[in-house]
Amino acid sequence: MNWLAIIIAAIANMVLGTLWYGTWAFGKSWIKLSGHNMGEGMQAGPLYGLTAVAAVVQAITMAWFVSQTGASSGSAGAIVGLYVGLGFVATAMFAEVLFAGRHPRLYAITAGYSVVVAIVQGAIIGFLGA
Repeated sequence: MNWLAIIIAAIANMVLGTLWYGTWAFGKSWIKLSGHNMGEGMQAGPLYGLTAVAAVVQAITMAWFVSQTGASSGSAGAIVGLYVGLGFVATAMFAEVLFAGRHPRLYAITAGYSVVVAIVQGAIIGFLGA
């Protein structure tokens, strides 16, 4: 495994999350649709730490998928990420939307982020080598 690629992909995940859920992008809509208030009950330190661990696990898993498919370029890795994001993540999240009665826009925001992150991580790992 290329640990440099994994760490860069994990950092990209965190940066994209900061941008995606920022108040100028989808943050305000996410807060409203999820029923939270800005900063309500959220302890940033532990949440960001756990999110970072999850980003590393996701990057390790993406590196495995990229290596198993033989993807050896950024575009090939991005395609693997697209398949992972749409085929596994977005479809799994969709059941929650249906059965929990969540708003479709909330699904679009959260699933959209997950798909974009998978594409970016796949591209990084494909480009740098799994």
